[in-house]
Amino acid sequence: MSIHQFSVIQALMAGLYDGAFPTREVLAAGDFGLGCGNALNGELVIVDGQVFRCTDDGAVSPGDPDELLPFAEVVPFAPTLHHELAGSVDRTGLEALITGLVGNPNQFYAIRLDGEFSDMLVREPVRQHHPYRPLPEVMTTQREMTLPSTTGTLVGFWAPHIFQGVSVAGYHLHYLNDSRTHGGHTLNYTVTAGTLHVQPVADIEVHLPGTPEFAAADLLSPSADADIRRVESTSASAR
Repeated sequence: MSIHQFSVIQALMAGLYDGAFPTREVLAAGDFGLGCGNALNGELVIVDGQVFRCTDDGAVSPGDPDELLPFAEVVPFAPTLHHELAGSVDRTGLEALITGLVGNPNQFYAIRLDGEFSDMLVREPVRQHHPYRPLPEVMTTQREMTLPSTTGTLVGFWAPHIFQGVSVAGYHLHYLNDSRTHGGHTLNYTVTAGTLHVQPVADIEVHLPGTPEFAAADLLSPSADADIRRVESTSASAR
């Protein structure tokens, strides 16, 4: 069983936001994961075989199976590790807990946590228009929203650090509440109760866009690691 990744994170960093992969094709490869919409129109949460789009107006809507996506990462979800949280833990604490449970940082993990959260900070990008700017510039205007109390699901992956730029190295998690009304890319949170499900994955299959824009893109950047960490892990006000 493999993670299927459609495009690479460094392509998004370079401003390649036009969709290249049909949502139907993404869902055929896995029922669990995350991504972003065409032209950065929303963060995507893929859970239980369904795609949900979290947009900058604060809304959540079903994904369009015919939409072309610029980036997605999915897996057929079959967790083998299950852990009931003993008490409240913040983002840093949860990541340390997962790292301790899995024991091997040099392979991929698909991660799902169903639980109750406080101070859930999520972001959604603002839909872009040509000419596209690089992602570090775009995300200075991202929409951020704090949910003071919410029940829902964290969805995402751990990627080994050697894959930075292909994937997001470390933890990359999106959130969707149970009522499917709020969600997005997670920046911070506290878990007050929940059940963790983890699936080790030893293989990743990367599908590269067959577009002229991808063929012409310069995907090498000396600041790539720092840019990815800043975009994926911090709020706009902290950059």
